[in-house]
Amino acid sequence: MTRLQGTRAMGAGLVAGALTALAMPPLHWLPLAVAGLVVFVWLWDGAPTARIAGWRAWWWGVGHFIVGSYWMLEAFFVPPADFALLGPPAIVGLAMVLGVFPGLAAWTTKALVLRWPQFGSRYRRLVLLAIAWTATEWLRGHVFTGYPWNPLGHVWAFATPLLQGAALVGVYGLGTLTFIVLAAPAAGWRAALGALAAVGVAGVAGQQAMPPVVADGPMIRIVQPNVPQAEKWRPENQARELKKLIDLSRREGFDRLAAVVWPETAVPFVVQPESPGLSALATAAPRGGFLLAGAARAGAVVQDGVWNSLLAITPDGEVAATFDKVHLVPFGEYIPFHKEWPPLTGLVGRGSFEKGDAFATISLPGLPSFSPLICYEAIFPAEVTAPDAARPAWLLNVTNDAWFGTSSGPYQHLTSARLRTIEEGLPMIRAANTGVSAVIDAFGRVIASLEMEREGVVDHALPPPRAATLYARRHDWTLLGLLTILAMFVLIARSQPRG
Repeated sequence: MTRLQGTRAMGAGLVAGALTALAMPPLHWLPLAVAGLVVFVWLWDGAPTARIAGWRAWWWGVGHFIVGSYWMLEAFFVPPADFALLGPPAIVGLAMVLGVFPGLAAWTTKALVLRWPQFGSRYRRLVLLAIAWTATEWLRGHVFTGYPWNPLGHVWAFATPLLQGAALVGVYGLGTLTFIVLAAPAAGWRAALGALAAVGVAGVAGQQAMPPVVADGPMIRIVQPNVPQAEKWRPENQARELKKLIDLSRREGFDRLAAVVWPETAVPFVVQPESPGLSALATAAPRGGFLLAGAARAGAVVQDGVWNSLLAITPDGEVAATFDKVHLVPFGEYIPFHKEWPPLTGLVGRGSFEKGDAFATISLPGLPSFSPLICYEAIFPAEVTAPDAARPAWLLNVTNDAWFGTSSGPYQHLTSARLRTIEEGLPMIRAANTGVSAVIDAFGRVIASLEMEREGVVDHALPPPRAATLYARRHDWTLLGLLTILAMFVLIARSQPRG
């Protein structure tokens, strides 16, 4: 593999990256990630220049992100599917942009090794590549509003004990260690055996860190209406959808609930002050409790702006609290400068949502305080709670993944949500329109769920939080500490011949 040159090396990178993506949820084909990352290292080894190393890694990234992000294609074909023909080139174009990040990691490290050959020894090069991989993965999660989808640490989602390291160094730090472990065979059989032993130790340690499942908080009902996206906003369906939501909310056991949770934009109309529909929504709020509903919200004049919001509604029809989504999807939920250039607004569904002011901690009578997250806000590490507010007791994620059918997207979104609970040490209640709705404890365990494309409810007591984790207290400073330790290894370790 190290002898491949030209288009053969580029093709090998493309295939290896694509295979690595199959180790992500929901398939979890981990051996393919081992093979894919070993090929990544071999192609890097065989590159005679930094530029060629970068190009090979870029092709690897293109294959990886086409397979890892193919689920976006589903949204282009939701009726009326006016932009269906743009779907495939959009996915390929996105992959070509995202491929820059592994390409940058390979280019940088190759340049360093060509300047200081001792860094290219058997073990040092793996650690050096892992550091660069993590740095560029972190950049991918932050530049241009960020796209931290499918970080490498997600390959362990099939084994919850192996995710527990995220409580210390976050998912990016978990990805650093994952790169070293999965690419270890490129350093020889001894390194491969050592990596296998490390996984075993991490699994045992993670299992020991997780106490028995406990859930003794207020009773919460999650409503999963399972409304197809093509039918969601049709005016003729509004009354039917609202009745379904209310009927599901008021099923047997309604009187013992502290809250009912509806998914993102579940309310089939724009909620405004003094909206007549609030009285109907109030019937889904249990006595002494709240309806926590995802809804499009506007002021007295809709033309002044619409927000993607979570509303806390009382049985009296009062809106007790409001949270507006802060981290909007570029070109999916808003268009930059849409107010300055109104013709652009019509290109995004019903228009462009307005950005919320800030993350918040919401406190309501009868409920522990919580941090609301709307849709993909749950994929951003260290950005799921209000930085200046008191630590919440749980996370609430309302989402609508109906755009993506039963593709890998909703399952990968769920994995991101699980990682946030481990990082923050907080349980999560997750309501998804078509699934997967779930109750997740503070260790990332899904203790109750409703699978894809099923209509129904989940009634469950709220799990307790754990003590604030190291990552919750220090966030990405812990990642920097890990990378510093690894960098010291690269600088001071005795050189080993390649083999």
